[in-house]
Amino acid sequence: MAEYITEQKKTLLGFLRQHSERSFTVEELTEGIKKMKQGIGRAPGKSTVYRLMTRFVEEGTVKRFVRGHSRRFVYQIVSCEHSDLHLHMKCMKCGKLLHLDEGLSDELMKKVKKLSNFSVNESETVLFGKCAECVSED
Repeated sequence: MAEYITEQKKTLLGFLRQHSERSFTVEELTEGIKKMKQGIGRAPGKSTVYRLMTRFVEEGTVKRFVRGHSRRFVYQIVSCEHSDLHLHMKCMKCGKLLHLDEGLSDELMKKVKKLSNFSVNESETVLFGKCAECVSED
């Protein structure tokens, strides 16, 4: 069944793509889109953003993280195809979401399975640390 792409869905995806280096709470997304759309149409409401973000996370279009040590979720678009086929790395300093090479991802998953008999879900797993730029700034 074909999925209907609403104007609100296009707007939300467009905003996330324009800011692919950042992660946002639902409130930040709602406010950011309102500012972007000033005078050019209606921005999606908070409940619509919640619903769409849940769908995007389920589809693998967006990753959901906990912000710091809080109970607040933030969302960030995954800017690659087949994001479920490799691990992602998130810089805790600048917020970039990086993609681990599929071959290296597979090798790492096989090693974890062999050494611990534990199967890691690649589509749900993110490695946290610092990117090369942030490490060089330290």
